[in-house]
Amino acid sequence: SRVDLVGEHVGETAPKTRRVVESAIGGVLFVDEAYALVSDGKDSFGREALETIMKGMEDMRDELIVILAGYPDQMKTLMQSNPGLKSRFNVTVPFPDYSGAELHEIALRMLVPKQLVLAPPADARLRELCELQASLNDPMSGNARFVRNLLEVAGMRQAG
Repeated sequence: SRVDLVGEHVGETAPKTRRVVESAIGGVLFVDEAYALVSDGKDSFGREALETIMKGMEDMRDELIVILAGYPDQMKTLMQSNPGLKSRFNVTVPFPDYSGAELHEIALRMLVPKQLVLAPPADARLRELCELQASLNDPMSGNARFVRNLLEVAGMRQAG
């Protein structure tokens, strides 16, 4: 993420990003919410991080895989922000939002390590909320983060 790659002061970003890139040699560098690197045209630190990643990709092309991830619209904007990005990241793998049933299953699996089991009415309400969430077709929230937040709120209500 941006915080792992971008320095706080001039001169910190390239070495910080280079260290992260080098730590991924022989494996995969996964940058989640990559669009946050370049939030606007004036973001020189983010651009420097992106350029450092691209240089690392070229210099270590046989030793490193780089994956940039994020929401489709923001990633499209990111790809348009630098002419070299499209040619270096020429494969796009779209991940559809989870269905209501999948969100429900994720929630149930999140409860297992906490040794929590829902009463049938609570499970039915969870299923309803998951189906409703999935039906919104909101690319910003149709994922497991919704479920985690929902369970956290429910846990706080139960504790309070």
